[in-house]
Amino acid sequence: MLPTPIKRSCNILPLAHFSVMAGFPNPCEDFLEAPVSLDSIMIDNPSSTFLFRVNGKSMEPLIQDNSILIVDKSITVKSGCIVLATIDGNFVVKELSIDLGRAVAKFTSHNSEHPTIELPIDPENNWEAATIWGVVTGVMSKL
Repeated sequence: MLPTPIKRSCNILPLAHFSVMAGFPNPCEDFLEAPVSLDSIMIDNPSSTFLFRVNGKSMEPLIQDNSILIVDKSITVKSGCIVLATIDGNFVVKELSIDLGRAVAKFTSHNSEHPTIELPIDPENNWEAATIWGVVTGVMSKL
């Protein structure tokens, strides 16, 4: 899997000035705010942000198969982050938890059918089995 560099969107979409209530039709054309770009909402650091397409169901229901991940390499990784990592040469998306008492990093799937991967923490951050590539900051998918 190769990262897809971010290209600035040429599409500027209008954003409604009010919130909508699910199930109740609301004529909104007269209440639109200034146009916004999805880039400005979803991406904080364009030069360090990449897109990846998900292939698999290990993070369902949070992240669906075929979703697009927004991954920022500039964010400091900590426990509780959803990360894109390489484990044994394969890209994976998992929730990271660091257990300093046991000196292990746990890469947990949200789908219980997939096991948690535990790897020893390398104090020199020179991991042979795994590399944390970046932090997932957003997910895009169609309903």
